[in-house]
Amino acid sequence: MASQSHFSQLNEQVSSLFKSQLKLCTLNSLELDLWLVDEVIERTSYSPAEVEAIWANMPYWAFAWSSGCALAQYVLQNPERVKDKVIADFGAGSGLVALAALKAGAKAAWACDIDPQALFAAKENAKQNGLEVFTCESIESIPDLDLILVGDVLYDPRNHNLAPMLFSQDIPLIWAESRAQTKLSQYGPVAKYEAHTIPNIGGFDEHTHIHIYHHGLI
Repeated sequence: MASQSHFSQLNEQVSSLFKSQLKLCTLNSLELDLWLVDEVIERTSYSPAEVEAIWANMPYWAFAWSSGCALAQYVLQNPERVKDKVIADFGAGSGLVALAALKAGAKAAWACDIDPQALFAAKENAKQNGLEVFTCESIESIPDLDLILVGDVLYDPRNHNLAPMLFSQDIPLIWAESRAQTKLSQYGPVAKYEAHTIPNIGGFDEHTHIHIYHHGLI
């Protein structure tokens, strides 16, 4: 009953912002199911006041963002990077990258996010895929962490202040970043993808060219 009540809260947040609802969507290229904003009811335009309200209360967990999709694809195509490792999906949102890591053979996956709604959404999405993720608000609380995965966090210059904290963990890092943004790495990308946010309601996310970077990996 508590689970149903919490899921209703997720739906209420989506409904109030988008006049829509959550729908179980299959990401065919990744073979994963996620609870996302129902694109069937999507609108193509929003007033300035609506856009401001959406960004102020954005349910990031209700979208499969482009960089997260690209990073999930990279993980599935390079399973040796996560196999038998404890990974953290930092800024997890829907938990998409954590789920991809589990499919690729990770020993355990943690969805790390400061939004408690995201942590619940990640668990619900894991359940839909017959998987289990652990959740936390801080990577410092994860025991025996082997690898940090970061999709759709560092691509935004406003979040570049997170980089020193992530890079100082003495734990290898793989992150996805939009081509349109300033690069944080002194090394070139190890992979490039074209990916799209699902659903892309009202053009909220124009970043489609995604680069994958490593830190602390051979």
